[in-house]
Order: sequence, then structure tokens, then C-alpha cells
Amino acid sequence: MSIAPSRTLSASTFIAASGSGRRLHLAEAHALLRLATPIALISMVNMGMSVTDTMMVSALFGTDALAAVAVGSDLYSIVFYLCAGVLAGIAPFYTAAVAKADGPERARLERAGWMTAGLLALFAVPLIWLAPAWLEAFRIEQSLLTDGQGYTRAMALTLVPMLGVILYRTILTAAEKPKVFLKVTLAMLPLNAIANYLFMTGVGPVPELGSTGAGVSSLIVAMASLAVLVVVARRSARGSASAPRGKAAPDWRAMADVLRVGIPIGIATVAELGIFLGATLYAATLGAADVAAHTLALRLAGVLYAVPVALLQASMVRMARAESLGDARTGGVLVTTSLTLSAIFGTAIFLMLAAGAEPFAMAFFDDSAAGVTAMRLAVVLVILLGLIEFMVGPGSAAAGLLRGRKDTRAPMIYVLVGHWAIGAPLGIYLCEAQGSGVIGIWIGLAAGTLVTTFLSLARLLASRN
Repeated sequence: MSIAPSRTLSASTFIAASGSGRRLHLAEAHALLRLATPIALISMVNMGMSVTDTMMVSALFGTDALAAVAVGSDLYSIVFYLCAGVLAGIAPFYTAAVAKADGPERARLERAGWMTAGLLALFAVPLIWLAPAWLEAFRIEQSLLTDGQGYTRAMALTLVPMLGVILYRTILTAAEKPKVFLKVTLAMLPLNAIANYLFMTGVGPVPELGSTGAGVSSLIVAMASLAVLVVVARRSARGSASAPRGKAAPDWRAMADVLRVGIPIGIATVAELGIFLGATLYAATLGAADVAAHTLALRLAGVLYAVPVALLQASMVRMARAESLGDARTGGVLVTTSLTLSAIFGTAIFLMLAAGAEPFAMAFFDDSAAGVTAMRLAVVLVILLGLIEFMVGPGSAAAGLLRGRKDTRAPMIYVLVGHWAIGAPLGIYLCEAQGSGVIGIWIGLAAGTLVTTFLSLARLLASRN
């Protein structure tokens, strides 16, 4: 007679546990989306600033000026992403301090962040400032280096305040407050356009600086952004009991921890960005149709990539929080939820691109012979981009979860192996030996993404056992 009540109790317990598990999954999904959405929007707004610069330089000064600016802009972007990756090393530590309401630890980490930013500035600013001299070794046309020198040097100075902006962005994201940074970034978008016009064309007492004005505008916007963030941070510190307080002494050990976690992130970021930059340089050696199709697909990729990057950062922060609190159950739920969300978004993007590839490509090319050829290539590349987005989502989520556990070296190696040891050689082989042109290059990009994602998922799942 005692068996029936026991079964009833077991069933009730199971149902209650299942309901609790579903609620935890839904709560983590909500937390991830709440954190990832403003991060994705920030990336898109930053891209909007870049597009604004490009369009205004091209419209006001022509193709030659745009090409000269592009050299300095691409170099700045590479250095910027390297520095952003290194500073991201503070995120898991800072998230843990926020989760534990440890104000002194937050102060110590912020000081370590500023020390790291200063160290990066000593390396990065001269690298960009002197670029017109050392880039000659890469046989870049001398006129482009000369014409773009003013812009490049303005961007070298821009990196100084931008390192502070990056640090605050990382800290706000780690504290799960990216909306603050989004508001600041949105406010700077019109300022960027106005400053561009003023310094490019010269209005009243403002001198006409030509394309160099775009760099000066970026410097002003970066300084304004940093000033606003400093004010916001100080007001937040006055109103929060757990905010950083007091003056922390320089902590070399904390900086070493940030560098230990951050340097692999920076290298992985540049390696992933670099494979697409390398693909662009290689596509430039092919026909005009290949270059045009590649450029269109790459611009679209730049917009869509905001989604997996946002999920990566959100997953990193949430996992760091779970790890700091010793909450193994939430960590396990987070793995499942993060991978599920990335698969859903990846599938949606793939279906959207597969369905819209042809009308999208047709909208950008005319009906000339060259235009039709470029359009047909672009359709294939956009579909391949959809496959890449489908594969990169789970891989990015896995990388973020691993970074939340301060495991950054392995994901760095996976990016290097997947994209550079496998993807790049395969793409070149298909392009050259098989005569597949730019399509072969993108098949290589897709293969590299697949390998990187597989390795990242394998390490993540193995670490759960």
C-alpha cells in the first residue's frame, strides 16, 4: 500500500523539477537576449559611423581620397580589434567582482584596466602613426600613403581616448549594463556626421582639412564619448554601495591576469578579422566581377556578424557570473540555452539569406554583361555567407562560454587552425587549381568556420564531463 503514494510523490517531484528547469532556461534566455541586444545594436551603430565616413569622403573628395583613407582605416581597425580583445580579458574578473558586490576588487580591476590600456597605447599609437613609412615594404602605392598620412595620424591619436572607451564598454558589459554605452554611442552618431562636414570642408574659423578631417572628427567623437562615460561612471559610483571606492594602488598581478586572458582573445579576434581582410586582398587579384560580388557579400557579413558577436559577449558574461558564484546548475543551463539561441538565430539568418540572395544581388547590379556575372556570383556568395552564419553562431557561443571560464588559449588556437591552417589553403587551392575563383575563397572561409566551430564545441562539451 505504501508504493502508490511513493510513486505519486516521485511523479510530483519530477514534474516540479521539470517546471523549475524550464523556468531556469527561460530566465537565462531572457538574460542573454537582454544583454546581447544592445551589444548588437552598438556594433551596428559603430558600423553606421564607419559607413558615414566612407560615404562622405567619397562624395566630397572622390575615389582616390577614399582609397587613401581606406589604407589607414583598415590598419586602425586591425589594431583597434587587437586592443579591444586584450582589454576584454578584464570581463570575466570584473563580472565576478560585480556578482559578489566586491567594490575594492572592482577598483583594483579598473586600475589594472587603465594600466593595460596605457601599455597598449605605448605599442599601438606609434604603430599607426608611423604606418605611412613601414607600409612601403608591402608595396602599397606611394601616393595612397602620402595622401592618407594626415588621416592615419589623426586615427593614431584617436586610439588614445578610444582605449578608455573600450575599457568602459568592457566594464559596462561585464556589469550587464550595455544600454548605458548604447545611449552614448547613439548620441555620438550625429556628432560624427556634423564634425566630418565641418573639418572636411571648413566652416567659418574651422580649417578645411579634406579627408584628414574624417580622422580629426573621429578624434573629437572619441574624446567626447570618453568624457561622457567618465561622468556617468562617477555618478554611478556615488549612487552605488558596491561601486569601486577609494584609490587603488597599481596592481601588476591584476594586469598580468588581464593580459593572460586577454591576449589570446585579441589574437583570435585579429585572426578571424584578418582572414576576411586577406580574402579581400586576394579577391582584388581576380576579375572585376569577383571583386564586386565579394565586396557585396563582405559588407553584408559585417552587418550580420553583430549577432554572433553579441551572443558571444553575453554568454561570456553570464558564464563568468555563474562560475564566480559556484552555480554549476546555472552554468549547465546556460550552455544549453546559449547554444540553442545561437542555432535559432543562425538558422533564421541562413533561411533569410537563402531566400533573399537573388533579389538582394539583383538590386545592387545592373543588367550589363559584367553586372549579370557579378550578380550570379553574388547569389552564390550570399548563400555561402548564410551557411557561415549558421555555423559561426554555435562556435561563437561556445567561445564565449569558454572565455567566461577564463579558457581563452584553446579558442585562439582553434581560430588559427580552422581559418589559417585549413580554410585559407583550401580556398586558395579551389581558386587556383580548380578555377573556382572567388567562390572557392568563400568555400574556404566556410570550411574554416566549420572546423573552428567543431573544435570549440568539442572543448566546451568535454569540459562539462
